[in-house]
Amino acid sequence: MSTASSDDAPAPAGDRRQMIRLVRELMSPAGRADPYPVYERLRALGPVVRMPWGALLATSHEVCQHVVGDRAWHAVDAAWRDGHQPGWRACRASEGVAATTIGTNSPTHPALRRAFAPFFTAQAMAQWRAQVERQVGRHLDDLARALRAGGTVDFHALVGARLPMAVMLDVLGLPAEDAALLRHLSHELAYALDLSPNRARLDDAHRANLLWEAYWAHLTGPANRRRLAQDGPLGRWLAAGQDPAVLAAAGDNIGLLLVAGHETTRDLLTDGLRLLIADREQARWLAAHPERAGDAVEELLRLVSPAQLVSRYAAADTALPGGTTARGGQLLHAVLAAANRDPAVFTDPHVLDLTRPPRRNLAFGTGAHYCLGAPLARLEAALLLPMLLERFPDLELAGEGEFDDNLAFRGTRALPVRLAPPKPWTPPATATPGTIAGPDPAEGQHPATAGLVPAPPVLVGRDGAVVTVTLNRPDRHNRLSAAVLTALEEVFSSLTAAHDVRAVVLTGAGEHFCVGGDLDELGRLARWAPERVRAIAEQTDRVMGLIQNAAQVTVAALHGDVVGAGVALALACDLRLAAETATFRMPETLLGIPVGASGMLSRAVAEVGASRVRHLLLLGDPADASTAAQIGLVHTLVPAHQTAASAHRVARRLARRDPHATSVTKRTLARSHPSHAHGTAPDLLTAALTTKEPR
Repeated sequence: MSTASSDDAPAPAGDRRQMIRLVRELMSPAGRADPYPVYERLRALGPVVRMPWGALLATSHEVCQHVVGDRAWHAVDAAWRDGHQPGWRACRASEGVAATTIGTNSPTHPALRRAFAPFFTAQAMAQWRAQVERQVGRHLDDLARALRAGGTVDFHALVGARLPMAVMLDVLGLPAEDAALLRHLSHELAYALDLSPNRARLDDAHRANLLWEAYWAHLTGPANRRRLAQDGPLGRWLAAGQDPAVLAAAGDNIGLLLVAGHETTRDLLTDGLRLLIADREQARWLAAHPERAGDAVEELLRLVSPAQLVSRYAAADTALPGGTTARGGQLLHAVLAAANRDPAVFTDPHVLDLTRPPRRNLAFGTGAHYCLGAPLARLEAALLLPMLLERFPDLELAGEGEFDDNLAFRGTRALPVRLAPPKPWTPPATATPGTIAGPDPAEGQHPATAGLVPAPPVLVGRDGAVVTVTLNRPDRHNRLSAAVLTALEEVFSSLTAAHDVRAVVLTGAGEHFCVGGDLDELGRLARWAPERVRAIAEQTDRVMGLIQNAAQVTVAALHGDVVGAGVALALACDLRLAAETATFRMPETLLGIPVGASGMLSRAVAEVGASRVRHLLLLGDPADASTAAQIGLVHTLVPAHQTAASAHRVARRLARRDPHATSVTKRTLARSHPSHAHGTAPDLLTAALTTKEPR
């Protein structure tokens, strides 16, 4: 593909030498491991540059999107190769590519695409989701066994390369016992798609293609058709009476589907994990937000770009965005990996940001030749990565990854990983460590509050795998001030990665658990800094979400009055134990504060029921502990003097459970009801407090 046509003008001598140096850097071990500095140097030379062999190379998103998606640019087909690459047919793998959906143009290409697209429709993906989930579970179980055995595990060999082929065999209905053979053939055949493979690599691809053809003939021959599941997708497809021209190219196209489905997905999974391990904050976010995995995969695709570049040729003389003119027949290499990091399109393009608003990345191309298997690759990544991070949060790299010598597919050849030694959890600076893991916090204030030292807003104690978090404003009945909310947010954020903590008890110092938000503070802020009212409302909802989504089991130990946001705080916990003398109240409407959509409200409805929440909110009447237990507001009632001790007994019992089973069960339950985080509640609270004093 790299051979220039006879009428292609070579690059000027100075540019030619510079381009040769850059191409050599790309092909070096350092360039294969990290090609992006070279791409940036190419970008600095302009959005389109001329290569030594006369082809053009584009690094800008605008030009790459135009070339890959515009009908004026054709996929490199047999006709172009016959005119520009003498002897190319000597490699049977190259001939095979020229008979597939990526090596043909209209009118052949649309017919082939229509024939093979049914394997990857949205309906097909919905049908295959459960099977992909099972394959993900099996491969993660294999990884868990290998990690438990100790030492270093090659994630690429055990999961990254095996899972995509296992899924492809399921989707096509090919024999599962042939997976190892087909992984090898896929890897060798991919060299036929490289930018400039050497003779040895072309020979490898040629031999692999001959073996694939023999395998395909054996598999589909009348005597051996029984190995191909007759009720499987491919068996049904072959029996449906396809067009003879399509059937003639079926072997080449199924081979291409295996190569593309294996190579690109393998690189997305393996290199995607490498990026996540390198950025623990992003990894924790994805583990906590599996429902956002779709957007996260788009960001990983943008940064990984499994297909680094694709080549097209101009069907006729044509102008590119920016003014460069390409002659008819001239080749252009669109560097998709560089386009996906174009600073003109993506802010901080080299930074992994899983919350980045999804934009059209070019990882799978665009236009008529858009990757058929893209939905399947996305599905595999969206299912695997959150589950992997949740099951193995302390996975770390055990060495540098190894990369393949293929410029078109920057394949990760090895990724050694291991379990990091667990680090003991320590509370954040805003929380004062105490020795309150056992005693009832109502018995007295922590010694740190004595004298002139300001009382810490939250106290933290620990007893083995159980942590106790105590609201520490007994003089204000533990109202949720900005300081308390900030301390709670920092404590529960830090617990996200606390693998040695299995259960958390949440309680309050003094006579009452919590009587709601600090309305005096909110009233002052409403007059002088109304924007802070909204910020506190949003922070309150965020804290509740952190508690609900904590990996640990959370137990609320409730006593005295539990009012307003205090009720919401209790409902965010998994289990709630209350003193027999406790009372509960949701008086927001009595105070003139409208209740809007929020995570707190959705949790209350899910835990107690819409009818009972309506009764509590609209009337604002107190409910005694017995009533609270009857309606599901609390789970267990205990004598007042035993509240803390009972909560800690339950927490110690739960701390002995399998943490993975507990965490998965919690997440499953959390998904069973809708969340209205970032709803209307902050706006309504701000409006209520800025128009009148709270009553």
